[in-house]
Amino acid sequence: MGGYVRWRTEGDIFDCYDPVSISSQRGQTHNEPGRQQTMFKTVALQKAILNSAHFSIIATDAQGVIQVFNIGAERMLGYTAAEVLNKVTPAAFSDPQEMIARAKSLSIELGTAIAPGFETLVFKSSRCIEDIYALTCIRKDGSHLSAIMSVTALRDAQGLIIGYLLIGTDNTLPMKIEAERQQLALRLSDQQFYTRALFESSVDALVTTDLEGIITDVNRQMEALTGNTRDGLIGAPFKSCFSDTEHAEAGFKQVLNGIKLTDHELAVSGRDGKETVVSLNATTFTDRSGKPTGVFADARNITERKQAEKQILYLAFHDSLTQLPNRRLLDDRLRQAMTVSKRNGRYGALIFLDLDNFKSLNDAQGHHVGDLLLIEVAQRINDCVREVDIVTRFGGDEFVVILGNLDADKATSTAQTMVVANKIRTTLNHPYVLKVRQEGTADKAIVHHCTASIGVALFLDHEVGTEEVIKWADIAMYQAKEAGGDSIRFFDAE
Repeated sequence: MGGYVRWRTEGDIFDCYDPVSISSQRGQTHNEPGRQQTMFKTVALQKAILNSAHFSIIATDAQGVIQVFNIGAERMLGYTAAEVLNKVTPAAFSDPQEMIARAKSLSIELGTAIAPGFETLVFKSSRCIEDIYALTCIRKDGSHLSAIMSVTALRDAQGLIIGYLLIGTDNTLPMKIEAERQQLALRLSDQQFYTRALFESSVDALVTTDLEGIITDVNRQMEALTGNTRDGLIGAPFKSCFSDTEHAEAGFKQVLNGIKLTDHELAVSGRDGKETVVSLNATTFTDRSGKPTGVFADARNITERKQAEKQILYLAFHDSLTQLPNRRLLDDRLRQAMTVSKRNGRYGALIFLDLDNFKSLNDAQGHHVGDLLLIEVAQRINDCVREVDIVTRFGGDEFVVILGNLDADKATSTAQTMVVANKIRTTLNHPYVLKVRQEGTADKAIVHHCTASIGVALFLDHEVGTEEVIKWADIAMYQAKEAGGDSIRFFDAE
């Protein structure tokens, strides 16, 4: 087989032409010029492979001594071919601790003792076992290099091992990329954890939907608000969470049209039938290209706020002691009554009353006892009028009653009003038993007699304002007071 050698690698035939042998034949006459040309092409291809700088090729003899050390191996390990050929085995470039660990692992895996060193690198290949593994190489300058090594046993035509072929690739960049990928995955996982933690820590109910309005995620606050589980909510239409589905859908469409939803009041309908008023804010969220992919909604429970606002509004127009409408609301109700009177042609009346001997109770027993009397007076007056009539506390011990929808005839309306006013006067004239509670002592009962001076003003289609009507009734009340109290007087402009 002059001019080339034949190696058998794991059962395959590998022909390696010998350039020296070929060169020695150049002067000889050859009957097959085509074959010689083919041999030179094969040699050129082999040189190109061996001189590749992208991966290292190291070939050894059967004892492991290096016979081939290509340019790629030189660049990877930092040695020149002259420094290693016929001198060392590839084990010289391997991390000793890593070799010990690999030998121990292989010994356990294959059930035979394997010594650290070159045998560790080629043992599997020598047993016809495919062997590709990662190892750490120690370069000439002492630096470490991660590599992926593929080992193949080279065999002759009889199947005997005549050497080993080790092909290595620098694994530093792939490892770096993998490490960066893992780091990125870790950061992404952390970001998802932080995002979820933020999502769940919100005091508001948070919801995400797709562009069709189907819920894709919720937090625990939304679960609590609806009385439903996360799994039960995901996949359901967002609008189904609210009692007014049309109003909810209208808000959702507004968001899809690019208009951010702000303080949109809706009532969330819970599984138990309970409704909770929420203030809904919503906007779209987009992908990296800016294309909308869904809607993010924030629902804040404002039930307590609405109750507080209602309470504040109530206190603004009601007396905190008697719970009757106060003077501010009186003006509004009187204006309404005067408008109705003008429209239907029926009289209305304003009754103004003042307690005759309230001050003596306050001075003798204190304001807390006086407050008890005012509460009782308010209740007695309420019991004397219709539900459509208005009873207000004007201030101090003064009260005002508005009677609406009386008669179109003044005399009849006067008589109707007199009946009500007299009923009030009589009722207030009954004795009061005021129970005073003092800490550490038994309840104390205080009996007090109290009368009222009452003034009345009728109104019908008047051009005057509410203040004038109140003034008329007040004048009449003072006339009753000057008459000795416990009496009723009607205002007469003449």
